[in-house]
Amino acid sequence: MLRKLVAISLALPLFSIGLSVAEAASSPWSEDFESMQTYTGTDFDGNATELVSDQPAGEDFTSGQAIKLNNQGAAWAGTKFILPSTSSAISNANATASISVYSPDALDRCFMLKLEGVGAAIERKVHVSQGWQTLNITYAADYDQTKNYNVIALMPNFASVGCETFTAGKALTTWYVDNISFPGARDAAEVIVPEERSNPQALINFEANDTSGYSLIDFGGNRSSIVTDAPEGGSIDSTKALKVVTAAPGWSGTTLIKKSRLASLISQGAMGIKANIYSPVGGKILMIKLESLVHPSQIVEVRQTSVAGWKTYTFDFTVGGNLEQDYPMASIFFDFDNANKSSDPWYVDDITFNGAVGASIVGGDNGGGGGGGGGTIDLGSYTAPSTLLTFESDDELGALTAAEANPGHPEGVFGGGIGQIVDSPKDSNHGQALAITKSGEQWTGVNAIVDLSGAIRYTDDVNTKVSFNFYSPKANSPTAVQLFQGDAVVELIQYAPRGWSTLNFDFATAPGWSANNAYDKLVIFPDFQIPVSQPADVYYIDDVSVNGATTASIVPTSVKPRATKAAAITAKKLKVGSVISAGRGTWTGSGSISYKVSWYRCSTKAVTATTAKPTSASKCVVIAGQKSASYKLTKADKGKYIRVLITATNSAGSTLSLSKSTTGKVS
Repeated sequence: MLRKLVAISLALPLFSIGLSVAEAASSPWSEDFESMQTYTGTDFDGNATELVSDQPAGEDFTSGQAIKLNNQGAAWAGTKFILPSTSSAISNANATASISVYSPDALDRCFMLKLEGVGAAIERKVHVSQGWQTLNITYAADYDQTKNYNVIALMPNFASVGCETFTAGKALTTWYVDNISFPGARDAAEVIVPEERSNPQALINFEANDTSGYSLIDFGGNRSSIVTDAPEGGSIDSTKALKVVTAAPGWSGTTLIKKSRLASLISQGAMGIKANIYSPVGGKILMIKLESLVHPSQIVEVRQTSVAGWKTYTFDFTVGGNLEQDYPMASIFFDFDNANKSSDPWYVDDITFNGAVGASIVGGDNGGGGGGGGGTIDLGSYTAPSTLLTFESDDELGALTAAEANPGHPEGVFGGGIGQIVDSPKDSNHGQALAITKSGEQWTGVNAIVDLSGAIRYTDDVNTKVSFNFYSPKANSPTAVQLFQGDAVVELIQYAPRGWSTLNFDFATAPGWSANNAYDKLVIFPDFQIPVSQPADVYYIDDVSVNGATTASIVPTSVKPRATKAAAITAKKLKVGSVISAGRGTWTGSGSISYKVSWYRCSTKAVTATTAKPTSASKCVVIAGQKSASYKLTKADKGKYIRVLITATNSAGSTLSLSKSTTGKVS
């Protein structure tokens, strides 16, 4: 057959990943409709398809049967073929398709061939000419090898004339389709082999010897230019830097580099991207975003908080960066997510990828910055200062928390609660503590440490824990700790017992945490996300330690056991010789709790459980020698009711829980 050939041109060519057809378990899927007795596809949204043999002829076109699509209704009306869920129309080996399409007239109409699957979709829209033509289509640029694209959807006259005019109801047009072919279709046995990628080192320094191949693309209104008059204190021996003037909206940025599709700007052992950045003001969000060209949805972002002046920042992509993906494109954002950006320029120099080495800034990575001051911290060598909040009279940082947090005073309580420094409740063994009255929202909390000076307090690879002494007025109270880096946050939750306890939050176990991130805010939430009680509960925090400081030991509050669910008896049969079991119920109390079981034989029935031994009115006698959690009924029990008594004991004393009677007498 000879037909006109229309190829969809994509920016990215097909590629080889070293798989043979056999390795990929490819099994081509095609449909020429010759053996089809009745149409087996599924129409949707106004399209009506029928199997025909009187389709229009074309130049040298011969075919026995084809399908006729009477297309109207929704802009996306069409028909689809559904393969088994374990199959895919495309594969690593071949992500192309071909289809013969007949368009009814010379108007600017489009044909959509869309692939769908669970959590996956790829669209290809083609402008067509009148008559028969063969469309050759490639899906490689968006193919995700972990997905099955088992639905093939045909949408003729997509969006009507002009391809973009979405109307409430399209007028009827008649199309024909034949010879659909997916030569790379596969079944579930495909061997998934990650593509081989290069990991080129790259140093962008904008000098004459810069071989990085950087490409500067502004978006969102940003304006960037290479200048020779950057503020003093930047990269040593630098003559040029990139000047960036930001603009609204908050996501405005600049793409710095865009390598070929099989290159990645991060790699194993080189997940950090460094950059020397001049900020006109501190406390703003800096962000670098990496993007995949093969899978545009695969992006990863890392944020830092700016310090005024020059500083070397490390953006660690250990968390979020997928080494099975390629990330050839990097963009930078200054004052991210702020719609009211200043017109003061930012400067960036010596951006490094994959272990490349850039120049240090004047004064060294730990020295003071020029042009506005502000220290610079090299997270690779910097030891974070230890910090301890004691809330005693000489604790200036702790004193800041006894206030309402607001933009001018970021430390303190938020969410409608009240913070006060008071004498600690008994058994804490330490003078004063921060009392938080939870009288507002269920997310009431306290900004315990907020750093705006540049002397950042943050966890590192040695000191991963945040610890403090905590008093809860109730048991099993969820207590959350969050570390912030700009707007980015990592969180851990523990359940505090009633009374005083020392809580240790190890952020090495927290999703999203990185030792290389300079966290500059510590937030604590008592009874996290639990509705406020009436009257309001009061929680106490003391000896908050970060970066290796020591939280002082406490004398735990001794609380007697208390049954929150009474003891009970489980019995399938109440007959002599049957075995019944004691359930001890649910208990709270400090420290280790031990339990003792006692069984009683009673002449009267008790319909409620109590917290004392049976009274004389119950006419009960203890069953001698029976102290296990199960009991085999004997002849002496016949005609009697059975009850069980649980005695719970800890260092503070003992508490009883007596079950109600069995439902009936022993027979």
